[in-house]
Amino acid sequence: MAGPSQIHRISMAKARLPKQLLEKYKSFLASTLDGHQVPVDVLEACHSRIRQIHGFKVADNKVGEHLPLTEEPLKLAALKIAEKIVFSVHDIQDNELAPLKKKLGEPGCVQLITALAFFDVECRLELASGVF
Repeated sequence: MAGPSQIHRISMAKARLPKQLLEKYKSFLASTLDGHQVPVDVLEACHSRIRQIHGFKVADNKVGEHLPLTEEPLKLAALKIAEKIVFSVHDIQDNELAPLKKKLGEPGCVQLITALAFFDVECRLELASGVF
């Protein structure tokens, strides 16, 4: 089983959320990773990019790492959606989701988009109230 990145484990350890909410969030992340529908490297690259967009310094920058050539189009498509999820979610077009649906299937695509939204919320909570 692949685990969350070291940075994400640290942020989860520092989270000052109500215990029940934190446990649900950890469960969601675990199910996303355990499902193996979305490659962990893709999730980490998107998490790093969303943090960058929000102005955080990303020490362990997964955005620049390369996946096998067969996975690179998936990563690029996911990063494109990650960039839009932060400030222009309504501008995401069906044709931008098509490569994700083709590679991940509908359930994997939904899982990825949900994870991206959670990563965005995590950053916003950290900026607004320091809960992460």
